[in-house]
Amino acid sequence: MATIITVHGTFAAPTAADPNSGAMPELQWWEKGSTFESDMRQFVEARDGELNFVPFPWAGDNSEVERRDAGDRLTKVMRELEAKSEPYCVIGHSHGGSILSDALLTNAARRRPLANLKRWITVGTPFLKLRKELWLLTRLSLMRKVIFVASMMLLMMFVVYIIETQIGGERTLFGSTFPRVWVFTGLLASLPALIFYIVLRWLDGRSMLGYHRRTTKRALANFGPRWLPLSHPDDEAIQGLSLLPDARLDFFDKSFAVSSITLLSVIALPIIYFAVLLSPTTMVSIADWLKTEIYDANASAEAEAALNDLRSQLMSARKGEGEAVTSESGATVPSPPDRKAAWQQYRQKRSELEDKYPNLDAIERGIRFKRRFFQRDGQACDGGVLCGAGRDLAVNSGLLLHVATDELSWAFGAADLQDRSKRWFWSLFVPAIIVPAILGVVALVLMVLIQGIATLVSAIASKALNSITNAEVKRAAYGNDTDGEIAIGALDRPMWVEKSLPRLPAPVADLITNYSNAAASLTIAKFRHAIGQIRFAVPPHTADTAISTYFTWKELVHASYFDVPEFRKLIAQAISRSEGFVPSERFRADPDFTHTAEWLDAIETGPGTTEEPGDREPTPQDSKAVAAVVGSTVKASP
Repeated sequence: MATIITVHGTFAAPTAADPNSGAMPELQWWEKGSTFESDMRQFVEARDGELNFVPFPWAGDNSEVERRDAGDRLTKVMRELEAKSEPYCVIGHSHGGSILSDALLTNAARRRPLANLKRWITVGTPFLKLRKELWLLTRLSLMRKVIFVASMMLLMMFVVYIIETQIGGERTLFGSTFPRVWVFTGLLASLPALIFYIVLRWLDGRSMLGYHRRTTKRALANFGPRWLPLSHPDDEAIQGLSLLPDARLDFFDKSFAVSSITLLSVIALPIIYFAVLLSPTTMVSIADWLKTEIYDANASAEAEAALNDLRSQLMSARKGEGEAVTSESGATVPSPPDRKAAWQQYRQKRSELEDKYPNLDAIERGIRFKRRFFQRDGQACDGGVLCGAGRDLAVNSGLLLHVATDELSWAFGAADLQDRSKRWFWSLFVPAIIVPAILGVVALVLMVLIQGIATLVSAIASKALNSITNAEVKRAAYGNDTDGEIAIGALDRPMWVEKSLPRLPAPVADLITNYSNAAASLTIAKFRHAIGQIRFAVPPHTADTAISTYFTWKELVHASYFDVPEFRKLIAQAISRSEGFVPSERFRADPDFTHTAEWLDAIETGPGTTEEPGDREPTPQDSKAVAAVVGSTVKASP
């Protein structure tokens, strides 16, 4: 009795019947009842007894953790066959070969030679090239990191105490009488950290088998001669993953965020306005500056008192009180008998004051400013600062409106106009025409400034985001989810094998290429015919359902190996040469028996190479391979 074990690759799953039609799709190569099994039974026989065909299913996720778990389970299957002293061969496609390699490495670490494993064949397997993290802490899982840091807390407390007492010159609380207490305390504080370090170091060593030189040497000596790699020179998985580290994947253009950030210029002025309005410190500063630098510079106590007297007389007359008014100096001033007389008296006295005080208008503006923003009910506000201390939105908004109207109109020449009607017109013209023009210019300047900042921010952000996205895409493409290891590329051989055997000979490689190209042509024609239906499909297609409906993955060389009859016969040739297996009479009579023997001899006797797939000059075909690998990382949500 002899056994053939088949291990599928990533994303494969057991074939299920179509829920709509109820028809059973074509079985995958690794499943019982498949065309591959049928060919193996036709072309290969067990030297003694029956030929068994045993599929080894696993989750199929692109995850190194999943692959290693599957390797442990495969080890158990192999041990069962070893216990029966039954010859067997294992065939792994894609990352199924990685699972097989992990299983063999585990057996090498356990010193199990697996004498009954006669041949292990990897088909299109991209073996990950991993690098161990330098520091133990970075190689630990999250739970172990937490435990390790917790074990060091006592030592950290002791070290902090020592440093503080030595630097600060403080009185030592421990060991002042017996200095040896320091030594014993330090040893006791270090003990938990030391114990946990030793334990975690031991556990780390057991999980990093691929980095043990003795284990890898034993694996090479025991299993290297029994290995047969079968891979196409243009296998997308091998070439794509090997060249992926050097690929520049620019997902974000340098100007990707410029338009979005520049939109801020539309609301820049309102943002600035509300930022100032809601800032008590800024509002108080503006009010103090205006009061000190603009109004107090023109202040005159005598003129202010005279203006206040005039205003009091005018207000009394307007109210129709007709009573005498007490001035700020304490003198009693008779109020005019009616409003008309009051206005005449007001103009006359104001004219006299203007002759006496040339800057009377500025003094009056100062009085008005203080009355509006620094006084309430004739009394100064608390602290002599802006009323509300910058927290009263009514006062704040009034102050900003005052600056945008009254202050700007005077700054633009209202003070130089002697005619009061012209001054009044100018005070309306400036806010209505000039202020919007000024704000428009400011807005344009802000737009240019924001655009410049946006260009810089977008360039920096694109570089950072591209770096992060590149790292994540590459991590996802490699399935690099183990603790303490970083995928830095891919090889066409396990890391513990020194040389790669030649790729598939041209005759069989061309057959696989032609099959893949034919499948791609059919798919493109089918997709072009159905492209109008995709838009109106019910239910609508998502990215993943569109791919699964109109693409078969046979468009890739990597997925086409087992669909080519001559390649299946090449595997049959390799297995039939293994101890415990023989070629069938039907296979010997097949014209391809001689061809497959020649192809196999070319691979097994060809010169090995230490070069890596990524060492060669990239070709346009390699660019497509990288694109296919990157595309495999996209996950669409329905």
